Amino acid sequence: MIPRNTKLKSREITVPGDKSLSHRSVLFAALSKGRSKVTGFLEAEDPLNTMSAFTKLGLNAKKIAPGEYEFESPGKESLVSPNVELDFGNAGTGIRLSAGLICGLRGVNATLTGDDSLKKRPMGRIIKPLTAMGASIVGLGEKETAPLKIEGRKLSAFRYESPIASAQIKSCLMLAAIASETELEYSENILSRDHTENMFRFLGNEIERITPLRFKIKPPYILNGGEFKVPGDISSAAFFLVLGVLAKEGNLVISNIGLNPARTGILTALELMGAKVEILNRRIECGEPVGDLKTYPSVLKKANIPESLIPSIIDEIPILSVAGLFAEGGFEIRHAEELRAKESDRIHTMVSNFRALGIEVEEYPDGYALDGTSKKSEIVWAELSKGKKISILSHMDHRIAMSFLILKSLSGFSLEIDETSWIETSFPGFETLLRGCLYE
Repeated sequence: MIPRNTKLKSREITVPGDKSLSHRSVLFAALSKGRSKVTGFLEAEDPLNTMSAFTKLGLNAKKIAPGEYEFESPGKESLVSPNVELDFGNAGTGIRLSAGLICGLRGVNATLTGDDSLKKRPMGRIIKPLTAMGASIVGLGEKETAPLKIEGRKLSAFRYESPIASAQIKSCLMLAAIASETELEYSENILSRDHTENMFRFLGNEIERITPLRFKIKPPYILNGGEFKVPGDISSAAFFLVLGVLAKEGNLVISNIGLNPARTGILTALELMGAKVEILNRRIECGEPVGDLKTYPSVLKKANIPESLIPSIIDEIPILSVAGLFAEGGFEIRHAEELRAKESDRIHTMVSNFRALGIEVEEYPDGYALDGTSKKSEIVWAELSKGKKISILSHMDHRIAMSFLILKSLSGFSLEIDETSWIETSFPGFETLLRGCLYE
């Protein structure tokens, strides 16, 4: 268990807008005829790439103030084929959700691409059901990866049982059905994040809930411009939650955070490990629960992270694993094979970086385990505390880079992270905010 020495300034901070909701605000604004307004929009590379892509289909975007935009759309029937490839950069959410939407736009043809990391990520998981729905979508890369070539057309009513709990697959098919004015019945084995459903209902639509894990949507769909208020992203707040509970002293209040039950698994996981985080000022905005989070220095212990919690913490597992380094008894995560399909293979990336630190880690197909109680661990911590320099490889993954920056701040270890520019994809200003929380 790593010794804790970090002292924090007790202060209130904000984190960037929710990335998932920022992407979706653009997509629903494009589908909706007329004017939409978004406040709290995450001005990071991923959602800005999604916005840029849809301006090429006919969406007009005007920046009013930082994080505040007005969109004007001709409506889904009047969106047009772009004359260039749509570049989504590193945005897996952006390309997968947009692919579904564009597949349902009759007469709109487009090629969707991204950076080298995005081109390695699996797209068969959306190509297969979209094709069964009647879509024309082909992965031009190896193993059905991007670029994705799409010829929009009228899609058929579709019933799909997803083999994995994935908000991206669910949202992709919902947006395809909405764009094509067709019916969709969808089921999953574990409840995934429901941001798309909430935004869909916020615009005045109904969802028929057949069972807790099965629902149906059917036309006609209500798609008028709306006003979307995007709260802070709990995935971004997670880094400062871990910083706060592992500090030796000081409290952080992270204000205006989205508390969608499908996203608050990080709070549950930290609580299981013994962390104290208080929720203040609960409220509802645009169909999404919102509140402020206050951290307290806590003593963490090893805890069983149940399989049912994995879908709601999948993006937070890297920083949760860092918290596990400070926990009595170590840390283990299983049933998280989805981590291998993120910006990097996050299982391999975390394991290899932990091993570079000298930590004994056992890797599994669906996770990893580390024992913080061994004598070797104590020797490792002592060596690292003396200033031994360790190179950390981020593998073009923003959450890996941020996680090890938090570890560096908490431990005082001399970690040299190969590249931190990837952080701009989701959390502009992260390093400046982090420095502002620490006593020099």
